[in-house]
Amino acid sequence: MFIPNGHTFIKSKHRQEQAPTPPTLRKDVVLKTKKLGNQEMAIFIASTKSISRGNGQSAVASASYRAGCELEDKRYGKTHDYSKKHGVMSADIILPTALAAANADINRSELWNKAESAEKRVDARVAREWLVNLPHELNEQERKELAHTFAQTLADRYGTIADCAIHQPTQKEVDRGADPRNFHAHILFTTRTAELGDNNNIVLTDKASIELSDNKRRSLGMERVSHEIKDVRQIWEQIANEKLAEHDYKLIDSRSYAAQGIDIEPQLKMGSVATKLERDKYEQELRKAEQAKEEGKHYEIDKTPATQLGTINEIINERNELVWVAQLAKNQTVNDTADAIILNGHAVQDVEHSTPLPTKAISSDLPTPSRADEPIKEPEPLIVPKPKATKLDAVAQAMAMANGIKTKRENEQKQKEVALEQQRQR
Repeated sequence: MFIPNGHTFIKSKHRQEQAPTPPTLRKDVVLKTKKLGNQEMAIFIASTKSISRGNGQSAVASASYRAGCELEDKRYGKTHDYSKKHGVMSADIILPTALAAANADINRSELWNKAESAEKRVDARVAREWLVNLPHELNEQERKELAHTFAQTLADRYGTIADCAIHQPTQKEVDRGADPRNFHAHILFTTRTAELGDNNNIVLTDKASIELSDNKRRSLGMERVSHEIKDVRQIWEQIANEKLAEHDYKLIDSRSYAAQGIDIEPQLKMGSVATKLERDKYEQELRKAEQAKEEGKHYEIDKTPATQLGTINEIINERNELVWVAQLAKNQTVNDTADAIILNGHAVQDVEHSTPLPTKAISSDLPTPSRADEPIKEPEPLIVPKPKATKLDAVAQAMAMANGIKTKRENEQKQKEVALEQQRQR
């Protein structure tokens, strides 16, 4: 997934004009950067989701998996053991500043079992996760400090407790095609605010403001949850950019593709089932290739998607790639035109301000023409190359297909919203 940051500047004789950066490709969410010319563009990933019983999820199981440890789930009477999980660089509990100042303490098992016991509904949200990518340009300690600063900011903002786990891609994932620079943080937050109880123990009380329904937030004079999530994304952008600016690295941008003027069609979400099918097929193809190699044969790996979603995303990728190439060609044409204007402009200025060359002596027998008799020559117009029209037939076809997918997805979303509104009214 690529999100370019910054802009391309078009040269001009009198000033510099700002042009939108051409779109980049979204090959995979695990990809961290895209090189544009000799520049490397940082990307922005800050997404959130709820851990809900309605989806068959458990806060204890989620924390165990992300922290790569063994936890006992008292509600369900089972033990989750992910202590053999690879790629977990660190996992830390982060309290709100007020509780930390009071020397409060709580371990991971106690925290998430309390989060489970505090909820009574069978479909309750038991945790909230924020996933952020950590710039690979920073070192391990700087990435950890960055993730902890973000977690601490949100813990203080909502009065909740954070469990921050930092991951790196494993060698197995890299072998499957993952980007080795894919450092990221899974930050689990309690959905309820944390306070000190009578025995100086931490207790979880009311729901945090970000967990309230839009109707409840409206009655309290607050904006919708979507605005709150947008604010948090901007908080991550600010925190990350402050650290990136210290080292003069490229900054990230929390705005959407449309807001940045980038004509990129986002991919459809694959989901766990489709993702597993794609990975299973790829691993099977690798095994076939290895077996053929042992037998002294050659096997061409089948890279076609295993699912319909994978096929659609491949089409979207091809469309985005065509748009990217076309935009690059367009920008190059504009820049070449600007270079020609600057070059010709400098040539005219050099002639105007240079010292006239000495002329040959004129015979006294010939009449000397006066300046009034000299013909006045019109200055030759500057020759500016015309921009070449880019062939976009293939782009148009891909765009039409992608727009059809987008329209279908929007219609489905509208139907869901109507059904949800009807349910709320009932």
